[in-house]
Amino acid sequence: MPSQNITMQDVAARAGVHQTTVSLALRNHPRIPAATRKRVQAVARELGYRPNPMVSALIATRHRRNAVRQAVIAYVTADPATQGRQTGTYMDLFTGARERAEELGYGLEHFWLGDPKLTRARFNQITATRNIHGLLLGPLTVQSRTLDVDWERFSVVAYGYGIAEPHVHRVYPDFYHAMLEAMRRCRAAGYTRVGTALEIKTDVKADHLWLAAYLAEQHLHEDDARIPPLLLQRWEPEAYAQWHRRHRPQVVIGLDAMHTRIREWQRGLVRQTLRPSKFVMLNVTQKRLTENVTGVVIDRRRVGVACIDQIVGMINRNEKGVPQKALHLLVENGWVEGADFSPGGGGASSDASLRASSDASPGASSGASSRTSPGASSGASSR
Repeated sequence: MPSQNITMQDVAARAGVHQTTVSLALRNHPRIPAATRKRVQAVARELGYRPNPMVSALIATRHRRNAVRQAVIAYVTADPATQGRQTGTYMDLFTGARERAEELGYGLEHFWLGDPKLTRARFNQITATRNIHGLLLGPLTVQSRTLDVDWERFSVVAYGYGIAEPHVHRVYPDFYHAMLEAMRRCRAAGYTRVGTALEIKTDVKADHLWLAAYLAEQHLHEDDARIPPLLLQRWEPEAYAQWHRRHRPQVVIGLDAMHTRIREWQRGLVRQTLRPSKFVMLNVTQKRLTENVTGVVIDRRRVGVACIDQIVGMINRNEKGVPQKALHLLVENGWVEGADFSPGGGGASSDASLRASSDASPGASSGASSRTSPGASSGASSR
């Protein structure tokens, strides 16, 4: 059991270095050579040294007030389709991140790595000049294998699975339980034939978590109640029509873009005997809460806040580069129910706020939940 009387001065005496060196080494400060840092940290562990949490908090506060007031966190995108513009629902992510960064004394500046003039050398020069030590990797419309970045220079957090490598810390909505929530709500409302239609590229960006949850839930039911998922490279009306006629889903679960396409397709069913399906969205945004929609509510502003909290904590601890074990921080979703969701077409509207739906997901907690590390940030719990 570690001694409560071991001080930083004791560690310095045993390691044969100055107390300031110990302080910097224990915070992984780059001014101290890596070999010295490891040696000092080993001595601290051997002696059972534990930092005073109140002193650590005071040092972090002074650091933000004095040294980081003008510091900037880079919001990095590389999507050629958008040419760096943040539009639609992802603007909420950027806004939440920017507001939180400003609360903590940082600026948030957007860099589009798709610009041919922004080479790796140029990006390194700009970030060094502007005192940028943190990177928030924004969303991509199509998953990229990696980005040409000198990772060892930065504290990095990625939104979702926009890049496959390296394995950096990630923050994203709880995709898996979003699908489970939708499925359970449909079953509870009395629907027995529930299907999903997804574009493959979007499911890849969610690391197939939507698909995994759907298949897991379907496995709990009898064979005649199971509907295979419809996975499309792109929207194909004929493929959807064939799947719909064969399996006759009462409800189709998918993203808002798919909802728009299916709604247009269903307008052609007016004179046919095939009955249109209800639709449940996996990504209801704040702007759509005033519409008569049913689905999982995604709070990307909250996700942006969680991203910045992770990055600032890493900067304060001098954690840079690719971690040995990456953390995945999940932000819980909410639920909204349209007036025509129930099989009878009526049904009262559910709470559209972003609180967790504890009746559909026992043991859930509000805020964010980490599946890798307990105490990753405030409001986080380990699964």
